[in-house]
Amino acid sequence: MDWKVVVPSYNRVEGFKHKTLALLQYHKIPASKIYLFVANEEQKSLYEAGLEPGSVGHIVVGVKGLPEIRNFIFDYFPKGTPLVSFDDDVREFTRLTETWQRPLKPAELSHFIDQAFAECEKVGARLWGDYPSFNYFYMKPTITYDLKFIVGSFWGCLNPGDEVRITIGHGEKEDFMRTIQFWELDKAIVRFNYIGHKTSVYKGEGGLQLNDKNERLQRERRTTAALLKKWPQYLYLNTTRKSGVPELLLKKQYSNRLQKRTLPWIMRPKQTRRHKHTMKNKNKTRKAN
Repeated sequence: MDWKVVVPSYNRVEGFKHKTLALLQYHKIPASKIYLFVANEEQKSLYEAGLEPGSVGHIVVGVKGLPEIRNFIFDYFPKGTPLVSFDDDVREFTRLTETWQRPLKPAELSHFIDQAFAECEKVGARLWGDYPSFNYFYMKPTITYDLKFIVGSFWGCLNPGDEVRITIGHGEKEDFMRTIQFWELDKAIVRFNYIGHKTSVYKGEGGLQLNDKNERLQRERRTTAALLKKWPQYLYLNTTRKSGVPELLLKKQYSNRLQKRTLPWIMRPKQTRRHKHTMKNKNKTRKAN
């Protein structure tokens, strides 16, 4: 399948170069597939000067702001185009194995992406993603189709065009907005719970983290309140988190036509007493939705 890799980035030339771009190169993703979306001509010049010539096939001038660039990307490509979205600081992929977990091998990422789009077409869904936590103990040997959170740092979709819009806030919780809108369109979301990725959350310079910390927190609170008001049938507040940043969880919504698939070739190793004790403590905190 002729999918495109899309990466929005702002003021993170070195971060993008040494994280997401290096990861794509490791996995032998052709430069011609990579579309880097920047805010303006000044940013384009910055990235052109900082990146190796030919390492990115397309640097596209879009608009400033995460919601704005997300919407711009959907408008830039024809409706139905297979898109694979990365944040600019994705560092590693992992998968469950019979004994533990391991990094994805270079040839596996393209194969996984092809598989993800094939699964979407088979079940009539347009959005897919992986497990939102880089944590072996929570990952599962399943593919699910119900309402599950698709984290914003890595995901794929068949471009919905203007049917999905990020319209609330400045990028906070935009992945919840996208997840819910795709669910309302298709009543199915494909999530591969045996694949995970590692990235920086609420860290790093540039991008969404460029704002003042207190201002960011206030925005998080306003956006969270607006989403709870708009979609009370899907969302509730996670009151167990102590970070101070408001966190949302999705209410259970099941697909009437699809059941999760369990992959028998992935088995968990027997847990030691120490592992069980660790899990008991971890279970007191939020699990990924």
